[in-house]
Amino acid sequence: MGKERLLRGIAALAAVVGYVAVGQVLTVGILGDLTTTNVWTCFGPDTTVWNKYVLGGQYRALYGPVAPTWTWLPSLADGFPSDFVKEEGRWVATVKLRQGIFWTDGTPFTADDVVFTFNVLLTEVGGMRMALALGGNWPSYCPDSLLAVEKVDDYTVKFVYATEPGLGEWAFGALMCPIVQKAYWEPKFQAALQTRDPAGSLLAVVPEDEPILGGYVLVRWEPGAFAVVDKNPTYYATGEVLTLYEGGGAVIHNPKLNYYFEAYGGATGPVLHELVEGPYVDSIIYPIYLDQDAAVLALQKGEIAMFLNPRGLAKGFEDRLKATPGVQIISNPPWGFHYLAFNMRREPMNNKAFRVAIATLINREYLAESVFQGVITPVYSAVPDANSFWHNPDIVVYGKGLTHAQRVMEAVRILKEAGFSWDAEPKVINPGTRNETVIGVLPDGTEVPAPKGFKLPDGRYCPELELLAPSAGYDPLRATFALYIEQWCKELAIPVKANLTGFNVIVNKVWAPDGFYFDMYILNWPLGNPAFPDYLSYFWHSSQDVPSGFNTPGYRNPEYDRLAEEFLAAKSVEEARPLVFRMQEILAEDVPYVILFDTPIKEAFRADMIEFPYTEVLGGIQFVWPLTTVKALK
Repeated sequence: MGKERLLRGIAALAAVVGYVAVGQVLTVGILGDLTTTNVWTCFGPDTTVWNKYVLGGQYRALYGPVAPTWTWLPSLADGFPSDFVKEEGRWVATVKLRQGIFWTDGTPFTADDVVFTFNVLLTEVGGMRMALALGGNWPSYCPDSLLAVEKVDDYTVKFVYATEPGLGEWAFGALMCPIVQKAYWEPKFQAALQTRDPAGSLLAVVPEDEPILGGYVLVRWEPGAFAVVDKNPTYYATGEVLTLYEGGGAVIHNPKLNYYFEAYGGATGPVLHELVEGPYVDSIIYPIYLDQDAAVLALQKGEIAMFLNPRGLAKGFEDRLKATPGVQIISNPPWGFHYLAFNMRREPMNNKAFRVAIATLINREYLAESVFQGVITPVYSAVPDANSFWHNPDIVVYGKGLTHAQRVMEAVRILKEAGFSWDAEPKVINPGTRNETVIGVLPDGTEVPAPKGFKLPDGRYCPELELLAPSAGYDPLRATFALYIEQWCKELAIPVKANLTGFNVIVNKVWAPDGFYFDMYILNWPLGNPAFPDYLSYFWHSSQDVPSGFNTPGYRNPEYDRLAEEFLAAKSVEEARPLVFRMQEILAEDVPYVILFDTPIKEAFRADMIEFPYTEVLGGIQFVWPLTTVKALK
């Protein structure tokens, strides 16, 4: 059956290549299949990266952050929204829409489409809003405080909130909602409302010939084989010029719509980027590969222009591709981090001194330089320094700059001052030499071969602590970090045991339905929208300290909660920035996580087949795909 399916896929791919060969075609590999073609499912329960790669180019929102600077700018909207005013106890703002925009069926985009989209999300079904029942990203687009979205005229929409919304509910919430066409979806929505499960029925719709507004439209999908998108001939932004300036300003000029808009001071300073919208290719074919090895081979043969993979190019493949003529490899800072988390509901992880001591022992720089030899980049803050606007460079970093001996001595000092003790206390002899060692010292000063008997402040011996991490076969970097942390802890007689296991095993323990069954673990997080780091609230706010929540350490700090709430409620990034800086300081001091490292995103492409408007972008090209500014060279 597998061989027959493969042969059918090859035949179908050959047919579709013939179908699109009349124009410029890009072939871009992906390593996973689509799971849906339904917009409600794509942005709901099936928010996979593969769906985003292929379908993300179909849908547009009123506003959004624009790469590579992640400047927040209007898309379907005409200029920025009005200020909020209070009317009859409710908070109201208006958004004007661009005129002259058409759906792919030739009908105009109007306020009716925006109002319908939000009315779907606001509709009560089964005791909750449809947005919550759909799940995924939809609740963030329709926050609880949003009461209504109303039509003022054909090109003006009014948003009504119960309380004055902050950035998370407004600019980076409702205003980033994908807009669907009312004429196409309204009958399907009304039919879903007549069923016992309206949300499930809406999610189950298989759309055919759905009108869209984006630059690319899905025209064919062969599950397990490939997908094809064609350029949208009615795309409103084709020919639109976005000029980004070093001074932070931005200018949008669309000659076709006779539209011109200046933001953030406009043309201030030298030009950073001048981006002219396409699409410049008639079709993009996405063949699906079972693994990165197969995709790399296809790239070497020139069968694909590039392949997309959120984890980037593996080291072994990078070495292979460097020798391939026509292939170029680029490197960008990731938008994410690998981290060590403590379960602060258990002893001794609930003791700040213990967490600080472990953080002091961890020598990221040694592993980066001597063990991984440049493969990883040390990360210290909850906001990595690659995101310079939100990153606080002035946080405490325990142990940074210390030698191994100094780290050991400092960790011992921290633990002793907090009441921890040993039967034989660790001590460094010959510090700073090649023969420096850690030995044990009894209370009477007698030296013994090794430290032993690590005790909690109440005098009980510390139980063995499990450090969960992915196996070397899954991720050798995190596995190596875990083994080194185990070794450094054992030098101080701290009984930490690394358990290198399956990824799902870790997830099932960390997010167990009836509690958190772990001591410590190492995993990684992607961090969402670089323009608005709202994960700072989700990961560490006390409200997320529930089995299904993101606050896995069980971190509870009233000051942090207050700052996180003020951050989400902030009305501008200028108001939010100092709050984010203080939140980073608190996290660095309290250490619910030790932020460890990340790996630069390496991407390979055929420079003789594809041209990008820029290659330096946080998270890599794959993070902002699909690019309507990409060009095919042959």
